[in-house]
Order: sequence, then C-alpha cells, then structure tokens
Amino acid sequence: MTSAANPQLETERLILRGPSPDDVAPMFEFFKSDHSLFYGGPMTEAEAWRKLTLYAGQWTLCGYGLFSIYRKADMAMVGMAGPYHPIDFPEPEMSWLVVGPEFEGQGLAREACQTVLSHLFKELGWTSVVSYIDTGNIRSQKLAERLGASLDQNAVVPLENCIAYRHRPQSGEGQ
Repeated sequence: MTSAANPQLETERLILRGPSPDDVAPMFEFFKSDHSLFYGGPMTEAEAWRKLTLYAGQWTLCGYGLFSIYRKADMAMVGMAGPYHPIDFPEPEMSWLVVGPEFEGQGLAREACQTVLSHLFKELGWTSVVSYIDTGNIRSQKLAERLGASLDQNAVVPLENCIAYRHRPQSGEGQ
C-alpha cells in the first residue's frame, strides 16, 4: 500500500517503498554485521529492532523517511535511502545504506539516492538536505560527491567524527 505519506518510487532496476515486515530479516542481518559499522552496528537483534521501528515510525510522524530499496530482477533488498530525522538532528539528513557488499559497485545506491533526492526536491519542495558522513566512510563521501553534494562547513553536525555534505536541486529540479 502506498500513500502520499508513504509513496512508492521506481527506477529501471529498483523499487523504493516505505518500510514493511519484509525488511526485518535483511535489516537484522545488516545490523548484526560489520558492514553496519557506520550506522551504529554491529548491534543485537533488540537494538536492530528499535532502529528499524524508528525508521518505520518516522513515516507516520513526519510524512517522510527512509525508503526500502528492492532490486526488481529478484526482489532482493539492496538497502535503504531517504531522509532520516531524529529529534536531536537540527534538520533532516539524506541517509543511505547498502545491506551487503554484494550490492556495492553496481550504481544501485546512486540510482536510489538520485530518485529520492528528485522526490524530495520536485514532489516535496525541499530546497536542500544534508548528509552527515563519518570521516572514515570514504565510499559514502564519494557517493555524496557523485550525487552533486558539496561539503557544508556551516552545517551543524550532531554526530561525532562526521562531516556534512549539502544536496541542492540540480538545474530546474524542485524550482
């Protein structure tokens, strides 16, 4: 089921939709792995459950949130991407994660993030969004740059060891 508060987006290779029970097993695997290091992991199943319910609940409370990303070819969960806005963040953060290395290096995260950013700027009218990226997470820094984001030295960064990248609409997008 999709709605204005929980839209479904599609690309040639991906389906992006709000969190559902189908996401629990792949997200538990992600959060208990070392691959989740930059997202607070590895963590216990109870901690992963709290994190996933936070992601799902944000859709209800804010009307936006992280989309679950599925590859159309086999309906494998690739990861999540979208605005994340806990109460202690000064603004929403454009966040993304890939659940495992088998989904890296194929442009899937970039495709999903471009689709979400376009949705935020064109459909929701956002004029910018920040990504807080750990200084050690070079892959995410490079992805932010490929998405057209630039370092924002003036952004308030609520997370230790992170820098801020600012995304803005591309020419004509969301204007």
